[in-house]
Amino acid sequence: MAVVLRQTWNRKPASVYTRALARAIEIARTPEELAAFLGSSPGEVQKWASGDANPPMPIFLAIVDVLAANALTGSALENLPGVRARRSTAAA
Repeated sequence: MAVVLRQTWNRKPASVYTRALARAIEIARTPEELAAFLGSSPGEVQKWASGDANPPMPIFLAIVDVLAANALTGSALENLPGVRARRSTAAA
């Protein structure tokens, strides 16, 4: 029986953030589409997905909503500060 060793010394362990981001990117089809949906940059999404940084909590909660719906839905964005700001200026 052969044993396969993988070089993992430089890989960060998966976290709830990186796992959620990976699934959200699958749902969105591309990191760029997820970034546009969240009002973030593709670079930010890449940092979050790689584990170099964690997304801000409102964005993480929007990602959780995307996962729960298994789709990019408007309700996932309702708690993001930018969406609330745009709604309040539109109502004025």
